[in-house]
Amino acid sequence: MDKTIKFYSKRPASGSEDVIKHNKELANSGWRTTQDQDQFLMNETKLPWHKDRLLAWTKDKNNASLVPLHIDMGIATGCNLACHFCYGVVQARTGFQGTQGAMEFMPLDTIINTFRDAKEIGVKSIALIGEGENTLNPNLYPALNYAKSIDLDVSLATHGASIRNTHYQTLLDSLSWLRINISAATPESYKNVHQRPWFDKVINNTVGLLNYRDKNDIRLNNGEKCTIGYQMVLTHRNFADIISLSALAVELGLDYLVIKACSDTPEGSLDAPSHEYLELKEEFSIAESLSTERTKIIVRWEKLGNLGNKSYKTCYGTRFIIAISGNGNVFPCGHWFNIEKDRFLMGNVNMTSFKDLVKSQTYINSQQEILRLDLRSCESNCRQHQVNSFLDQINQIDNPMEFVDKLLESSPPKHLNFI
Repeated sequence: MDKTIKFYSKRPASGSEDVIKHNKELANSGWRTTQDQDQFLMNETKLPWHKDRLLAWTKDKNNASLVPLHIDMGIATGCNLACHFCYGVVQARTGFQGTQGAMEFMPLDTIINTFRDAKEIGVKSIALIGEGENTLNPNLYPALNYAKSIDLDVSLATHGASIRNTHYQTLLDSLSWLRINISAATPESYKNVHQRPWFDKVINNTVGLLNYRDKNDIRLNNGEKCTIGYQMVLTHRNFADIISLSALAVELGLDYLVIKACSDTPEGSLDAPSHEYLELKEEFSIAESLSTERTKIIVRWEKLGNLGNKSYKTCYGTRFIIAISGNGNVFPCGHWFNIEKDRFLMGNVNMTSFKDLVKSQTYINSQQEILRLDLRSCESNCRQHQVNSFLDQINQIDNPMEFVDKLLESSPPKHLNFI
C-alpha cells in the first residue's frame, strides 16, 4: 500500500542556519582527523570529473531531462537476510523478515536491454544495489558478462553469503568494485546485527574472492583489478566492533573498509544514531590509523557528523543519480520505492525501454516534483547527499566552473564513473 510522507517536525529545516552552524562548528573542532585515506573519494563526489554534465546543469538547473550519470539498480526485490538497519525492510521488501510473497527477479532480457540503453544514452555507471540481494537472481551472471562485452562500468553491493565460488571469475572480471556489507566483527555480533549466523560464510567468500583475484591476476577490460571492500553501517548495536572490524579487514587484505552512518526514514523507523556518532571520534581515528598500503580504513566523517540533517534546501542530485527497483520500477531515488508512487514513479523498464523512459514527460514531471520537496521528508544521509552538498556549494560561487577546474588539477580518484 502506498504511504504518505511523514517526518519529524522537530528536525531543523534543510539548509537552515542551525544546520549550517552545526557543520561549521564541527569542521572547526577538527572533527575529521585525516583526509588521505579516501582514495575513492567516498567523503566527497566525483561529479567535477564529469564537467560536461555539470556545465549543462549550471546553465539550466531546472532542466529535468538531463541523462543521469549513474543508476543504482536492483534486480531482486527480496533478501535472505534482514540486517536490522536495512532500508529495504521498512520498504516492505519480500524475503526473510520481509512481507509475505515471493521475491521478484528481474528478467535477463530486461537487465540486458536496460544496460544497453543506459550505455547508449550516456549513463556512465550502474551499481547493482537495491532493496534486495542481487546475487539471488541467477540472471546476474549472464548480465555481468553482457556488461563486460559492451564495456559498461558496473559494480555490486552484496551481503556476500550467497556467492558461489563457481561465479568468482564472472564477478571479478566484470565488476569495477564488489562491496560486502558486513557490519560486525564476530559471529555473535554478526547474528545480532544481520539476523542470521552467516559470519563464517561471509569471511570464507571474502578470502576466496581475494585469493582467486590475486592468484589468477583477474583483470577488467581497462586492466584494473576489481576492488573488493567491506562496508560497515554503524548502528547502536555495533559501536564496539569499529576497531576490531577494521583490524579484521587489514588481516584479510581487503582493499578497504568504509565506516558509514545509518540512513534513516523521515520518521526515524530505524532508530539511527545521530549525536552518538560525535562521541566516537577517538574510535574512528584509531580505526583509520590501522590502514596499510594495501588496506584503507575510510571513515565517512561528514555523514557521521551531520546529525542526519541537510545543509542544502533543494535536491538536484536525482538529475545525476536515479534508482531502479528489482521489479523494474524507476524512481528519482530509492527512498520512493514504497512511498507516494503516484507522484514519483517514472515508469517500469519491464514495459518501457529505459531510453524512451528517460525522454518521457512522466520522467520530467517526477524530476520536477523532487524540487518541491521539504527535504525532511527524505531519508537521512541519502544516496544523493554528497552530490547535493557539492551542487549547493558551487551554486553559491560566481564562477563555479573555475572552481571545478581547480579541483580537476588534482589526480582523479578511483572508480571515476561512480559519482
